Amino acid sequence: MAEGMSEAEAQGLADEVTSRKYGGGMSNAELQDFETLVGRLEGSKMRQAAQTNRARQRDTFAGGLASMMGNF
Repeated sequence: MAEGMSEAEAQGLADEVTSRKYGGGMSNAELQDFETLVGRLEGSKMRQAAQTNRARQRDTFAGGLASMMGNF
């Protein structure tokens, strides 16, 4: 353990070195970027689903209107 370094700091440093050496996990910046991308993807999928639902609703209304007009 280095002089002036607490045991927790030394363990944190050792964990960081091991993580880098063996490729364990993502850095905080990479994790934040990943979470941002996942959030964008989820938002995009939600907007796409809403758009599909609106299109389906328009089709239903148009079919209903066509059916009503066919009765005249």
